Amino acid sequence: MKDLPLDYLKIDKGMTPDIAGTSKDRIILRAIIAMGKALGLMIIAEGVEKVEELHMLKAEMCDYFQGFLRSPPLLAQEFERFALHQG
Repeated sequence: MKDLPLDYLKIDKGMTPDIAGTSKDRIILRAIIAMGKALGLMIIAEGVEKVEELHMLKAEMCDYFQGFLRSPPLLAQEFERFALHQG
């Protein structure tokens, strides 16, 4: 990873549903985020569906998130309307 021209590290949606559950999952997530930050990467978590997950990710310094909490998948035209109304 250290030699790849990366700007972002994306955390798979398979990791996020469990972060509110067990401490082992939080430890693994924390380590992934810390590694990405140490490499100067922005962190994106996908699959965020619950407010609790978002709060935990923010507390761990995750930069961005994707998931149904924000919006379901949208067609291009729907996304344009969505983006215009977000201000």
